[in-house]
Amino acid sequence: LQRTDRPTNEQTLYASTMMRLNLTTAEKLRKAASAANKTNVTAAASGVDWPTYDPTELKPGILHVGVGNFHRSHMASYMNDLFNKSFSANQSWGIVGAGVMSFDDDKRKQLKPQDWLQTLVELDGAAGTKKASVLAPMMDFLEVDSNNEHHHQPFYDKLMSSDIKIVSITVTEGGYFLNNQNKLDVDNANIQHDIQNPQQPKTVFGLIVKALYERKQQGRMPFTIMSCDNIPHNGSVTKHVVVDLAKHMYGDDLADWILENGAFPNSMVDRITPGATQEITDMIQDTWGYRDESPILCEPFRQWVLEDKFVGGERPPWETLDSVSVVDDVAPYENMKIRILNGGHASLCYPAALLGLKYVHEAIEHPTIGPFMDILERKEIIPTLPPVPDTDLEEYWSIINSRFANPTLQDTIVRICYDGTNRQPKFIVPTASDGVKKGESV
Repeated sequence: LQRTDRPTNEQTLYASTMMRLNLTTAEKLRKAASAANKTNVTAAASGVDWPTYDPTELKPGILHVGVGNFHRSHMASYMNDLFNKSFSANQSWGIVGAGVMSFDDDKRKQLKPQDWLQTLVELDGAAGTKKASVLAPMMDFLEVDSNNEHHHQPFYDKLMSSDIKIVSITVTEGGYFLNNQNKLDVDNANIQHDIQNPQQPKTVFGLIVKALYERKQQGRMPFTIMSCDNIPHNGSVTKHVVVDLAKHMYGDDLADWILENGAFPNSMVDRITPGATQEITDMIQDTWGYRDESPILCEPFRQWVLEDKFVGGERPPWETLDSVSVVDDVAPYENMKIRILNGGHASLCYPAALLGLKYVHEAIEHPTIGPFMDILERKEIIPTLPPVPDTDLEEYWSIINSRFANPTLQDTIVRICYDGTNRQPKFIVPTASDGVKKGESV
């Protein structure tokens, strides 16, 4: 059956896009243009929100480091919406993926046969609904030199490209090489390598610093470095890491130039994104009739608040999208989210694990943990927070609580417990510290 509610060119784009997800070899991809295949896939994949733009017409503007689940459910989904809304005005902001770790290489190998197309599945437990969207904002994923055999040359070359205006990062809390004082850990072996070998760095930040040095030498402007990681003051943290490493690798002159000319916007990012299981891959096959070997599972809710601090003011018009706010000061929103949501996760995961619970929604439903969380949030976490513009903090916690209770996400306690040594100092300790300073119970 051929769907007739789209113009012919949109039918062609739709079918071609879905075939690239359904077929796994380059030879089959070349055959995706056949009329029969288009018809079959169009019929099978009806009900999926597919791109209204042609991803082959994207031009690079953003280099993203760390193409993990959260990036794909959050920033990539926003860029997909922006391209769907106004492609011709924004097509120069295509995403190029990059990484330096072996798991980055694994992700690249998963996505390459699909021409970087990815299915985002939103599960809403309260409404009992599921929604699938095909994301296409990533136009390329650079070869990953995880063994540092070629000094990450493709990554470095792209950092030097004049097309790249923003380098965005999701490398998780532990990827910033911070010590116990939240400063650059210059004793780390990888950081020491970059300091001793400034022309052949192997960390993400070492490569960024080398590219900034070369841009300065060439009389060019730097790119904006935008952290999308879920850490307090993520832009400021990134700036300190980059500037400190620049001092050690190339000296004060480069560090001062970065401080004067660079931009590191702070941002608050939010979307619960568990890892997709084989069940999600099978569900896509059973429900919509095609196969995606690297889907993304998430909740419907998402939010992004970011500072308007970009080199030369160059950035996509994100504020035109729903649930995005571009503001002068992110701190109030960031503190609210990190303490209430991430602090909530960090507070429930360990008792839940000790009681043998598997999922976050089971913890919220538990007769002891559920009431404990509600009291903790209302009596100890929320009182430490300053007012947030246009936000009722009690109502915000109620929304978070309902998100935690979403059973369809199957968000595991193990995921929340992971990397606690990096997370607890950021999500729990500040709340406890503020409580002690105010003489309140902790």
